[in-house]
Amino acid sequence: MAKVDLARRAEIGREKRARTRAQIVEAGATLLGGRTHEAITVDAVVEAAGVAKGTFYYHFKSIGDLAAAVGAGLSQSFDELLSPARLERRDPIERLSFAFMKFLERASADTDWARLVIQSSQSPIEFGMGVRANLKADIEEAIAQGRVSVRDVELAADIAIGIWLEVTRGIVARGPRPETTSQALDATLRALGLSQR
Repeated sequence: MAKVDLARRAEIGREKRARTRAQIVEAGATLLGGRTHEAITVDAVVEAAGVAKGTFYYHFKSIGDLAAAVGAGLSQSFDELLSPARLERRDPIERLSFAFMKFLERASADTDWARLVIQSSQSPIEFGMGVRANLKADIEEAIAQGRVSVRDVELAADIAIGIWLEVTRGIVARGPRPETTSQALDATLRALGLSQR
């Protein structure tokens, strides 16, 4: 009789569940890129992912939970992409400006990505935890240096993220314009209490 390695069996199970979850998230991302999460059904997701309905519900409670997972993945991948270049900048306003510009440049270059960001940001779980954490750290440093007049870190983060998302909605609705990114950044910095970059 062969000896069963229970630890390896458990590891294989975890790996399989992670792959299945990733399949569902990928299918959800594809579907969310083209329509609102209210217009997506569990049946459509499971068909696109090639899994059973019960498998969907094993991983997610609702389409809203799936949208949140898609948003978390977007946020994490965007944050990982920006982190090395962002951290080269010592000035917190430069870091904030860099991230803001890159976000809107990506939205302008890839409106499907932008649409997906908008859809996933409407999920009940807070969108962009890593991006928001970095933004708040930059704002806290700028506040400590006396460089912004908005003294509430959460409010300042809400202002910056709100402008990002609304400008992204505009890019999706009206198309990208060359001046949008720099004008939106200027407006954000003024809203935080900076008169110039």
